[in-house]
Amino acid sequence: MNFRTTLIIIVLLAAIGSAYFLFFQEPPDEVSTNEKPPIHQVYGIAREKVQQVEISFADAAYQNLRLVKDTTGSWQLESPFRTDADSEKVNQMLDDILNKRVKQNLEVTALTQYGLDTPGITISFWTEGTSPSVTFFIGKKAINFSVYTKEKSEAHIFLIESSALDDLTKSPTDLRDRSVIKFNPETASNIQLTSGTTDATSVNCEKRGDTWFVTHPIEAKADAEEIENLLSELRSLQVSTFESDGADANVPTQLEKSGLDTPRIQMKLIDGDNTYALHIGSAVPSENGIQEHVYVKSIHQNSIYTVTNDIYQLLNKSVLDLRNKRVIDFQRTDTIRFAISTRKRQNKEKTVGIKNYDNTWELETPTGKIKADAKAVDDLLFGVDSLEAVAFVDNPIENSASYGLAPPSIEVAFTQRGEEKPAVLLIGDYAQDGTVYVKAEHSVQVARVKRSLIDNIALGTAWLRDKQVLNFHIDDAIRLTLHAEESLTCQRLGTNWRLTAPVKEDANNVEVNAIIYELNDLTTDAYVGSHTRLADSTTGFSTPQVQLTIELRNQKVYTLQVGKADTSGRFYARLQHEPDLIFLLNAELIPKLTTTLGLLRTSEQGSP
Repeated sequence: MNFRTTLIIIVLLAAIGSAYFLFFQEPPDEVSTNEKPPIHQVYGIAREKVQQVEISFADAAYQNLRLVKDTTGSWQLESPFRTDADSEKVNQMLDDILNKRVKQNLEVTALTQYGLDTPGITISFWTEGTSPSVTFFIGKKAINFSVYTKEKSEAHIFLIESSALDDLTKSPTDLRDRSVIKFNPETASNIQLTSGTTDATSVNCEKRGDTWFVTHPIEAKADAEEIENLLSELRSLQVSTFESDGADANVPTQLEKSGLDTPRIQMKLIDGDNTYALHIGSAVPSENGIQEHVYVKSIHQNSIYTVTNDIYQLLNKSVLDLRNKRVIDFQRTDTIRFAISTRKRQNKEKTVGIKNYDNTWELETPTGKIKADAKAVDDLLFGVDSLEAVAFVDNPIENSASYGLAPPSIEVAFTQRGEEKPAVLLIGDYAQDGTVYVKAEHSVQVARVKRSLIDNIALGTAWLRDKQVLNFHIDDAIRLTLHAEESLTCQRLGTNWRLTAPVKEDANNVEVNAIIYELNDLTTDAYVGSHTRLADSTTGFSTPQVQLTIELRNQKVYTLQVGKADTSGRFYARLQHEPDLIFLLNAELIPKLTTTLGLLRTSEQGSP
């Protein structure tokens, strides 16, 4: 080998060594992390100070992005179209790039071989003013998971982790806010819902102070809970897929395809100085035929996307859905007296309830005070307090008699502590669909309500009186007479019982006392009503299945008659001295009120 050849080989080896050093060599392993400062430290760019970011791509497959922080500190996507950005995702992207550590600085004379003459990604940061504070070019990948990077104003280049490419390769969809509509439910002040394309079907609600009102098509207090729930759920809805933005969202074929040329629902919402609008289009076609998503156009952002069908269900509201459906306004916990006045044919009945100091209730009757059923009174107060209309009479005629309200069939008055005048509910006729016309005394609005509560109110005392049929001390019972399959009579002698008919001998104390205990604890499922006219053929009282008479030491005598079963399987019953006060007994009680001569004569359990 001659000298010239040797020299050429030496020069080539030197060149290869230099190239390796420039392109591939990493900093020595012994260099500590502290010697590799992050980008934000090197260039003085704190993420929280960044006000604007622009990212451009050499690859035309990606859209250039411009993000601007608004006065509230939230990020907005300004290009390629205007929309709300997901601030959390934008901040995460900025953290990812600004926290990248500068692994190595390289002094170079040419940028082409590093991909920095036409960088794949360019990112600029604004912290103040109209010019970017710093701009970075991202070039080719190097070995050891690095990528060549350059700050625009500097001559040298440096290496950072190649994950920066993934951190910055974002589409508008990656960074945009997926909220269907971004607003504050607490400060929203107006919402308008229109079914179809005509204002005639619109419902307007307006917040005045802290109270919501329906302002169109009627003036009425709104159902605040219903509106607050609607706003809360609307704010939490997320976009499923983004379909088109900007000019593309206004293409006629796109609007027709998505049913947004004639939207099913139009919504407008005002929150402070901002006005938002949504149009709900047709259902998105699906393979299984189930309408799981619908097309939605954001008018204020000029975007079309798909959302779960929940948004249609949420916004498909009528005026009845959004107005306050409560019929009468009073406080049940402050009620100290109620009066139910019932007109039945020519009969009039008044049931008055008085609250005692110990919070128990008594009923005033023509024959004196009787204990009230605490649960029934609670059901009355709670039921009327929460009574809601299932429909309103849109234009009630002046003649309230048309609804059975002048005079009303039933009038219920609730006197509250500290109030001079009671709150009064007027109850009228039954409508053809089985609902009942009602209205508050001083309201012009006639409503229809479900009949279940009204049916109970119509029972008056029969519904509200205590459900215990008899109340005596078992030691006061001195004679028991039973007429069922057999006729039996027992007489108390001291502490023991003796059969006196049909035979005279000692009776089984346990068997007799069991019946006495059942009578003493006897409660009814329900009273039928003192003015309810039931034929003997229905009740069976002309030939009762069971008739029990108990005589007490104070000479009081009670006779219980049990007749036929009603359609529910319960048995009609009454006390003979109150023949019109019919009640119902559970079928399970009937065997416990009867016995046989054989059981009464059994001596195995004996007399104590």
